[in-house]
Order: sequence, then C-alpha cells, then structure tokens
Amino acid sequence: MNDPYAPSPELDPVLDVARLQEIADLDLFAPEVSNILSDLAREASTRLDLPLGMVNIVLDEAQYVAAHHGVGGWIAEAQGTPVEWAFCRFAVRDRTDFVVEDAHVHERVKDNPLVTEDGLRCYAGIPLITSRGHALGSFCVAGTEARSFDEAEMKVLRDLAAEAIRRIEDRRAVAA
Repeated sequence: MNDPYAPSPELDPVLDVARLQEIADLDLFAPEVSNILSDLAREASTRLDLPLGMVNIVLDEAQYVAAHHGVGGWIAEAQGTPVEWAFCRFAVRDRTDFVVEDAHVHERVKDNPLVTEDGLRCYAGIPLITSRGHALGSFCVAGTEARSFDEAEMKVLRDLAAEAIRRIEDRRAVAA
C-alpha cells in the first residue's frame, strides 16, 4: 500500500537517521520496556473506555508495539504492523496529536487494512518526543466504534505520554 501522504524520502521524518539512532540507543526492544509501560497503556484504555491502549515505536519499515493493553491476534503475535499501516506514523511525521474519530471517512486512513480488514474505527495518538527532540512513536488508544475525543481525554493521553517518555528516558539515565 503506497502512502499518498508520505513526504519525499529525503524529507520524511520517519526515515531520519538520528531519530532511528535514538530509538536504538534507548534499547526500546528490551523486554523490560513493555513491563515499565504496560500499566500506562492499560490506564489509557480504561480511562478512555476503549479496548486498545498502546505505546508504539515507529521504525523506518515497521511499527513496533512496545507495550499494550487489549491487543491480540496477528498484531500481538507480530508485535507490530508495517509502517505504512501505522496510524502512529502521522503523529511522528507531524509531531502533533493525531486523532481519527471515524476511520471509515478519514482521508488519511479510510483505505488502511487496519480499518478495512481489522475493523479499527477510532484512534487518538500523542507523539512520544524525547528530551533530545526525536519523535519515537506514539502513545495511543483505539477502538472499533466511531467516537470523538474531548479535551479532557486528550489531556489524559498527553499526561500518560509524558509519563511514558519520562520512564523511557529514566532507563537511559540509569544506563549512563
């Protein structure tokens, strides 16, 4: 699936070498990362009354699910999706919140296999931006029914995303 919203490769923040190096330096594939972030994903899912809460890391060719609550099936087994299917890539590229109230009509995602095949319908993601300025991925919630997200809910997500970044960067401080 070609991404009609992708910037040219030389301008695509997803492909930024320094960003990808930061992901590698933070060792976000270590098993303990899921342990320190899963409770935040569960809290987001619970507080926003949605089935899915995730901390996703956007790589150059894939999206890695670093921590989750409610994710099952092939995504849980694969621990991610192809990057071109990742809603989170928009939060990384744009460095801002990305919200989809109804994926069936949203221009950027309506033809996405996660929508057409897996039934994803709503999504709200906050970019995970490190103190060094790199957007690692997104702290997000998703569900199978269309819905809006009010400012109080977005604040909950922003606060939990900030806590996720704090925990990720605390690992860097301990390793240093």
